[in-house]
Amino acid sequence: MKPIELFMQFFRREGWVYAIGLTMLIAIDIAFLFIPQFIGNAIDTLSHNKEGLINYIIYFILLFIIITILKVISRRTLLGSIRRMEYLFREILCRKALQIKTTYYEANGPGKVMALMTNDVTSLRVALGLGVMIVVDIIFYSIVGSIILIQKIDGLLAFKIMTPVFFIIVTIFVLGRKLRAKQRSAQATYSDMTEFGQELFQGMDVIRAFNRERIISHSFEKINKLNYKKNMEVALLDSVLTPLTRIAPFICISISIFICGHLAVNGQMSIGEFVTINSFIMLIVGPLIGFGGLISIVQKGLASLDRITDFLRLPIESIDDSTEVLPREDINIRYLDFNYENSKGHALSQVSTTIRKGSFIGIVGKPGSGKSTLFKLLIGLQQSPAKAIYFGNQDISDIPLSKLRNSIAYVPTQSYLLSTTIEDNIKFGKELPMHESVEVAAKKADLYRDLGNLLDNDLHTLAEEGHDLSGGQKQRINMARGFYKNAPYLLLDDCFSALDAVTVNTILETLHTVNAQTILCISQRLEVIEKADKILVFDEGRIVEEGTHEELLAKKGLYHTLYEAQKGGASNEKA
Repeated sequence: MKPIELFMQFFRREGWVYAIGLTMLIAIDIAFLFIPQFIGNAIDTLSHNKEGLINYIIYFILLFIIITILKVISRRTLLGSIRRMEYLFREILCRKALQIKTTYYEANGPGKVMALMTNDVTSLRVALGLGVMIVVDIIFYSIVGSIILIQKIDGLLAFKIMTPVFFIIVTIFVLGRKLRAKQRSAQATYSDMTEFGQELFQGMDVIRAFNRERIISHSFEKINKLNYKKNMEVALLDSVLTPLTRIAPFICISISIFICGHLAVNGQMSIGEFVTINSFIMLIVGPLIGFGGLISIVQKGLASLDRITDFLRLPIESIDDSTEVLPREDINIRYLDFNYENSKGHALSQVSTTIRKGSFIGIVGKPGSGKSTLFKLLIGLQQSPAKAIYFGNQDISDIPLSKLRNSIAYVPTQSYLLSTTIEDNIKFGKELPMHESVEVAAKKADLYRDLGNLLDNDLHTLAEEGHDLSGGQKQRINMARGFYKNAPYLLLDDCFSALDAVTVNTILETLHTVNAQTILCISQRLEVIEKADKILVFDEGRIVEEGTHEELLAKKGLYHTLYEAQKGGASNEKA
């Protein structure tokens, strides 16, 4: 997305409000341009003891009342619309964050998106809010005021007075370009700090338990030092820019007072004209005092805008609101090769198998052997190669993502819970026609055994991330969510790890009686998949064995090794 496209979304919604505020601001600046002439005429009137001075006083009072009222309204309107722009941009970023491919988060983590939605949007809002007002002041005071000044005095005289400003403005723009690059680099370090902070607080219990405070502190110190270094580079340029903009006005005013004062003393200029000219010069160079700070703020805002637009240009998943569901068919996998982006080796290599509809398929293997990668391909979290995975006769690469995901209930390893009721957590997602009732789903997940009272309580909400629940309870709520969806295909990704043996058996008894679903279950606990219709054994991205529990034990291969190791471990525990 180009910056203009981003801002057009704002102007289509808030353009008329913004235009009103901007019009008022322009009206204020125009009104201020009359003040120097009023002051000069009033002084000349007073010096000649002319009548009508009272009229000038009335004019001043009325003018300042009007300016004050317009100033309040314009600032309220402009800053209010800029706040709404901030609100809109965060909405746009949130929608984008939900649409981009999950591969982005695997590569960058969540911290960068959080930094965009907080630091970068705020920087952009400050730049536009303050920047617009100063730019309007510069245009009307500096440009229009200069035109009026040239009409009142000799052009050569005006040039002599304003010459320092031109040189300083050129210097400001040169340094400003360098500042923008430095600002962008510095802001990138903020996202690293945000991501580190998230990881820090999520893992605080583990850090304390393993006495890792000192090591974590050193890790943070490295990130903080880099952030400090980048910000010091910004501060160095800013320390040059700000004094330049503050010195320029004083040089111009000093030159003006010297030259115009000399003319006034020689009788070539009245006192009123002297005051009028110097008042105009104050108006012209006044905005330049804030120009240095503006450059720094605007360049920071532009750096943020670059980061935001870069993010908005990322490719998105094509998802619609369709409730269409795939029929339950055999899943045929043929010579599937897959590797992650920027990865040298294959995550999956020459994987071939057939998963019969209505079957219960167990999947085992060492960590990193490709099990979860297969699930990511099936659910469309990673893009599958063409002509490798078929649902019936349909190539998965030709199936719309919405239809594919409507057809699959996915229970991940890591429990994901919202700070709401248990029922709301179970009913998570889009309403589909084949949904079970909450009660049936909860029974399948054995929730009524210990969470029945909380489940029936519409007022009870879970703590953040379900911290008030045990690991097993959180897993069962997530399983109930998968059962509630009642999709033709159910993917269980090692979601029995925190459950006791009795609960595992209760849930498995239910699952083995289900014929309306094709179930694929990854589990490190082999007792979970012993009764599976077929077990797939993964090793280094390949299916090295497949068959029933008894058949695989008879082969004396990898499955037998894993089973004996686990059986031996269980025996030792009992002993």
